[in-house]
Amino acid sequence: MTRSTMVLVCLAATLSGTLAAGPRDRAVALSREPVGADPAWRQQVLRVPGTFVRPASVTVEGDGGTVTGADGALREGGGAAILTTTAPRGARLVIDLGVLAGGYVELGVRRASGAPIRASYAEARQYLGPDGDADPDPDGFFHGGRSLGTDDDPDGRADVYAPPRGSTVLRSPGPRGSQRYVAITLDGPGSLALDFVRVRQTTFPGAYDGHFLSSDPVLNRAWYASAYGLDLSTARGRRTAVGRPWVVMDGPKRDRTVYAGDVQLVALAAYQQGGAYRRVLRDTINLFACQQRPDGTLPATSLIDVPCEPGEPGPPDGSPAGFEPPGAAGKVRLDSFTLLWVVSVADYVRFTGDRAFVRPLLPVARRALRFFGEHAPNADGGLFRTADYDGLPAQNWHTPDRAAGVDATTNAAYYAALRSLARLERSVAGDRGAAAALDRRAYRVRAALLTRLWDPAAGAMTLNTDDPRRDHTADANAAALAFGVLDRPRARRAIAYLNTHLSGPYGTLTTRHTDNPYMTRYISPYVMAQESLGRFRHGDGAGALGLIRTAWDHMIRKGPGTPWEEAGADGKPAVPRPGTSLAWGGHVGMAHAWSTAVPALSMNVLGVRPLADGYRGWAVEPEPVDLRWAQGDVPVPAGTLSVRWRRGAGDDSFVLTVRAPEGTTGRVAVPLLHKDRTIAVDGRIAWRNGRPAGDAGRGAHRVGDTVVFEGVRGTATFAWAG
Repeated sequence: MTRSTMVLVCLAATLSGTLAAGPRDRAVALSREPVGADPAWRQQVLRVPGTFVRPASVTVEGDGGTVTGADGALREGGGAAILTTTAPRGARLVIDLGVLAGGYVELGVRRASGAPIRASYAEARQYLGPDGDADPDPDGFFHGGRSLGTDDDPDGRADVYAPPRGSTVLRSPGPRGSQRYVAITLDGPGSLALDFVRVRQTTFPGAYDGHFLSSDPVLNRAWYASAYGLDLSTARGRRTAVGRPWVVMDGPKRDRTVYAGDVQLVALAAYQQGGAYRRVLRDTINLFACQQRPDGTLPATSLIDVPCEPGEPGPPDGSPAGFEPPGAAGKVRLDSFTLLWVVSVADYVRFTGDRAFVRPLLPVARRALRFFGEHAPNADGGLFRTADYDGLPAQNWHTPDRAAGVDATTNAAYYAALRSLARLERSVAGDRGAAAALDRRAYRVRAALLTRLWDPAAGAMTLNTDDPRRDHTADANAAALAFGVLDRPRARRAIAYLNTHLSGPYGTLTTRHTDNPYMTRYISPYVMAQESLGRFRHGDGAGALGLIRTAWDHMIRKGPGTPWEEAGADGKPAVPRPGTSLAWGGHVGMAHAWSTAVPALSMNVLGVRPLADGYRGWAVEPEPVDLRWAQGDVPVPAGTLSVRWRRGAGDDSFVLTVRAPEGTTGRVAVPLLHKDRTIAVDGRIAWRNGRPAGDAGRGAHRVGDTVVFEGVRGTATFAWAG
């Protein structure tokens, strides 16, 4: 070898070593600089701080009168808006609050004469009629703004006041569930000097000690709009002895009652949004504890103020006298929601660690599962058969569609409830034998469910054995994905079916058919929230984010700024059901707690989950998908779990900072983004050449496309480069 050749070889070796050391050195440097927190998330919060929500703008509509100084209604104490009418409901002021607001609507009146003053309320501008967005059909169940709840009595979506003799503040006689638009007019000739319009808020004041922010503004809007939908869907009880507890209702405008099935999904969002929501969820779950029927099931819905004291569920003898489920809700069965209540109880322990509250609820949960076991005949493979019991017709989450038969969604919930009670028997009762028996029962249910309702030809779950169409619906597949019924190969086929057969321009359709009595065709954010969780669970983060970007973005842009209860296949906020009391499409709530994108984003994009009850052990397993960065806080009983990650241009680096509260330990999964990496932790190499390196990497191991570090405490920054 000549001298010049040797020089070239040495130079190449030196250059190679420099290049090899470069990414390593950069990873070390990056891991010494924690990812900074971005306070811009505060600008995303929709809740208005303080007591009142005040108008953002005002417009004048109609004839039969005149309006001068309309802007006077926007500011208290300034010039008044003067409305003069010459005909009933002639000219009117339309106030836009800028956001939905729930509470007492207040009008500051300086003087008035002549005809009564009419204030009308609507969530969506297109439904703002003389009676607000109330059902105009006298035979409709929600005619006149009627709700199932009692806290808004006398309820309504419009209030009419006699003109006061002097200056005063007129307040709606009850809270008005949620409205963005308020119309002010007179019911005949007269005059009104209006100083202000405002809403005195009566909803839970979410603190947002849990929050989320990412490189995608659409996902950010979806998180905060969903979070505010939950804030709006809260109310305080009035009669219990536990200090007027807050509870979560299904929606603020219409039902204003609590549904146990809603709570299971909604709670997953609430735990991410604020630590104070743990108490709210406790009291919401507890509402059903003292209302168990003798057969073990729970009522379809509950009033918000049933006097159920924590720790005292009592015998299974139904609701306390005077607190029975309201109206028609007491005349149906919604048995699947009993199952989801059991899941909620187990989730509550997982997210809060509060075993003392749950311990007295174990007999309630056991009786509930006993009922389902007694109504799961061998002829159906041990699956629960939805049917009419005790003279009450059976329903499902998608009332008033038919539900009788072996239903896929209900039996997926049955499987989840059995697994949940098994977890409770282990962690709360300490009975491993009972837990093992429940797990065996759960696996039998899962096997039977796949045998009876998985359609291998279609690659999807079938809705119901009694459905003549043998429909493959969104809920059947979303529930199977979210609750872990499907293995990975079946999950991939079910996701493909959703993509090819039920995906629409505004979200996932419940069914392909327009005439199936077992399923109305529309778009359900409740089902899509489950679907997004199920997609992430089975490795389809791209599909989950795509769904949120499509459906939530559409609802937020086209509505009052929050996700809706449901949407039509045409993307409009109306789902009429001809032949029922829901024939008028405007009954749809345009803010709804179950329409949440929060769990999918916080629990997957940030990747925060409890591994031990109350987050004493936790996991941070972020799924970047196509995002450039994301960060957020999750409130846990011991404090706050913070996650902040960013990836470099062209995926040339990745940095993840985790901050955990004292007294907790966790597992951190660092995404590799499809390439072997050298990973540094807090300035020390911890992973190199596909194996742990040094003390910093002790216990690290490869799982799929991540490297997992165990026993993480306090604050740590993980990084790779190149």
